[in-house]
Parts: sequence; structure tokens; C-alpha cells
Amino acid sequence: MYSIILKNGSVVDGTGVEPRIADLAIRGDRIVAVDPLPPTVEADVIVDCSGLVVSPGFIDIHTHADIALLQDPYHLPAVTQGVTTEVFSNCGLGFAPATGSGVALQRANLGGLFGDSSRVDWRWSTTGELLSAYECQGVAVNVAYLVPHGSLRASAMGYALREASTDELAVMRAMLAESLNEGAWGMSTGLWYAPMKAAGITENITLTRTAGFVATHQRDYGDRLFEATAESIEIAKSAAVPVQISHLQMNGRINRGRASELLDLLNTARSNGADITCDTYPYTAGSTVLQAILPAGIAGETPDEILESLRDEKTRSAIAFALDDGRDWSKYVVSGASSAEFGQFEGVDFASAAQLMGQSIGEFICNMIVGEQLRACFIHHAAYEQNLETIMSWRHNMCGSDGLHLPGRCHPRLYGTFPRLLRRYVYDRPVLTLQDAIYKMTSAPATRLGLRDRGQLCKGYFADVVVIDPKLVRDTATFENPKEFPEGIVHVWCNGVQVKAHGQPTRKLAGRVLRR
Repeated sequence: MYSIILKNGSVVDGTGVEPRIADLAIRGDRIVAVDPLPPTVEADVIVDCSGLVVSPGFIDIHTHADIALLQDPYHLPAVTQGVTTEVFSNCGLGFAPATGSGVALQRANLGGLFGDSSRVDWRWSTTGELLSAYECQGVAVNVAYLVPHGSLRASAMGYALREASTDELAVMRAMLAESLNEGAWGMSTGLWYAPMKAAGITENITLTRTAGFVATHQRDYGDRLFEATAESIEIAKSAAVPVQISHLQMNGRINRGRASELLDLLNTARSNGADITCDTYPYTAGSTVLQAILPAGIAGETPDEILESLRDEKTRSAIAFALDDGRDWSKYVVSGASSAEFGQFEGVDFASAAQLMGQSIGEFICNMIVGEQLRACFIHHAAYEQNLETIMSWRHNMCGSDGLHLPGRCHPRLYGTFPRLLRRYVYDRPVLTLQDAIYKMTSAPATRLGLRDRGQLCKGYFADVVVIDPKLVRDTATFENPKEFPEGIVHVWCNGVQVKAHGQPTRKLAGRVLRR
């Protein structure tokens, strides 16, 4: 007797092998058979999957769901896509472990990236306490946690823009080691962001070696992309630890058509012993907090310093002048603004918004940062489709949404990443085979992180399962209407519990905190 049988589906098991027609049987929270079963077999629930694809639940290896899962544990943007495991913190942006002063700095600087937190009880300081908060509340998807480098640095030395001292580095290592003992799977860093951008190679190698796995938002994805990638390779090789390049993209005209050259660099590094891989999202636009584009060395780095600088007439003029640098501001779009003054510009490019306000670009940006109290974000259309497709096709690339839970108009990747990959790059365009796409969304991230018994449809594995209608699957979220749920993700089970049935979420809190 089985709990659930999915009959006659086209099973794509996550390993990269071609689909096969089979039945999948579940008992409790585990898969117990992936074979043709006798027609007389019995189960509590039998689902006819004829003409449908049966896949492992998707593992989103790059998310920012830290606060969103505490604010709304039903987590519909992920569940409706077929995501059953979320991996965070990423880009070094997060809140545990942290001292009181460290978490205050992080909250003030990063609040705009993590959305509404009005129902969140912030009474944690350690990674173990945060993970327990998810368990006590309940979550719809599984959670795998990475320690944010920014939180370590903010706790050990504030936002000081210098290399860490020996004692400060020892504090960070101790906090990281404690978090690993409490269940974290590694560390993330974001060398483009304060305070991490001041970390030198010694700090990065030392912490990477301690972490055992690091996901890195590189120092640059534009003009200095190749230099930044070389640094990631050096860290991976010197630390002898797996490194994941987060949301690998190639921005700006200088990088147009150079994806093969970048992959040659990565393949050479791998052949020389560097364990380095990457993830991407299937869009040519990125998104982050607005203050991240302020000119270095002018505005200060702590939240209070930034706001103080922008209130000082002389410093503000220097910042505004530096921002009027001739770049194509029509490719930068307002996102995540919620004030009465600037919320009206959601979805409007910076050039148009500044003109409507009768201001220069620099003045508009300065005014919005102050008006939104560091909570505004932007979307930047800067990458190229050809580069994206080449990187996506690399065997060592995986799929990660980098979803930001913003008020108002967020990036559509939060709601559309996984169905978009299937519709656009499997069914509509011959970029990936179905089995390769599923591999990048399931088994590859599970193996990369070391998740046990997940990411494949295999006897004995946890029953994280997605049923897809190949004719209907598609993303409906757009830049104009980003909070639209996808179509064609028919059923989803997490740990053997159905969290989406016949296209509708069941609001079951079936997820678990996965500890290393």
C-alpha cells in the first residue's frame, strides 16, 4: 500500500538521463518506487500523469528568502514555480549570526532588499536561533542556510573599509565555525557590497577554507568581470574549497559576445584544480539596492554615513556630479520604491524619472535614496541574450532565481525563473534539453551543496516532486506585472506532502530546515 502513486508520467529523474515513462510511488516522506507498477496496485491517492513530466522538486540555489519566509511562511512565489528547497543567505547579505550592532547595521542598509518584515520577530543572534525560528513557525519549502559574510564583518568590525586585523578575522572565523556546527552549509559573500568589498584575498581565502563551500557575488560583472572571475578562481584554488559564482552575468558592451572566452577561463581553472561552478537566472536584467551604485569614497559606507553625506550640501553636490557620468540611465529602472514621492516612478527608467522631476540624474538618485531611507532598489538591463544562453548551456551552470521580495514592482525572476527556463530555453528555443534543464534545477545544486537524498527521483530519496504540463508551462510575470504566478506547474509535493494541487497552492507548511 502506497501513500501516493503518480502513474504513467514522463519521468525526468534529475540525473541528466533522457525521460522515461514510469510510475512513481511515495510512502510517507520518501520515494519508494520509480518503475512501471501493476495496474492493480493500490494507494491512498493515485494521480494520472499521462502526457505530463514528473521531475524532482526544484532547488533554488540562489535566493534571498531569509525574511520573506518568516513574514509569510506559505511562500507562494516559490511553491507555485515548483521550488521545494531554497538556499540562502546569498551575496553575503543577511542577518545571522550577528551581534546587536551588526544586525542593526545590516537591517538599516539592506532592508530594501528583503521586503516587509512587520510580522517578523527579530530576536535571534545565532544561526541556530534563526533556523529554529523557521522550524517553530513552519515553512512551505525546505531551507538550506549559508552564513552571510557581511553579517560576520559587520559584527566583528562594523562597516570599516579596511582589511580585517588578525583578531577581527579570528572573531569572524569563530562565528562562522559555530554556524556550521549549528547546521549552515557554507558561506556566501558579496565583494561588490559594503562592508565586504574591503575584504582582501587573505580574508577571503581564510574564511572560504573554514566554510567548506562559498557562493560569491563577485567584485564586478561589468568592465572588470574577467579580473573579478580570476579572483574567484584564486580563492577556490588556494582554499581548495568549492566556490560557486553567483548569478554569473556579463554586463556592458565590453563583454558582448565574450561568454565563450569567460567559459574558457573557467574550464582552464577547473582543469588546473579549482572547483568552481556558477548559477544564472534566465533574464538579461539584474536588480539590487540603489545605494550600491553610489561612487566609492564619497558617501561613506554605513547607513548613517550615507544619509548624512546626502544631507550635506557640498558632499551631495559631489555625489550627484559623479553620478552624472554619461552612462545610459534609460537602462536603469526604479523598483521597490514605496514612498508617496517616489512610488509613482516604479517601473520608470531613471532618465525619464529625472526629467519628470526636473532634476539631473545625480540629483534624482540622491533624492530617492534619502526619500526612501535606503530602501529603494533598481532593475538594470545590461546583459546580452547570446552571453546568457552560452553560460546557461555550460555543464557546470545551475539555475538560481536571485529573487528579491520587494514591495511594488520587483524583478519578475521572483515569480517566473523556473517556468521561464523551461518554456523559453527548452520548449521554445533549442538551448537546453529537458533533461539538462531539470538537472541544473535539481540534482546539480543538491550535489553541489551536499544535500542528502534530494534532487533526484530515486528510491529512498525524499519525496520532493513536481508535475509539469509541457504544453502549458510558462512564466506570466513580466517587468510591467512582475507578481503573476506561472502556468503549467500542475502538482508539487514537498517531503511527501502536496503543497500545490491542480495548479493551486494548498498552503501546507511541509518544508524542513536542512542542517549540514
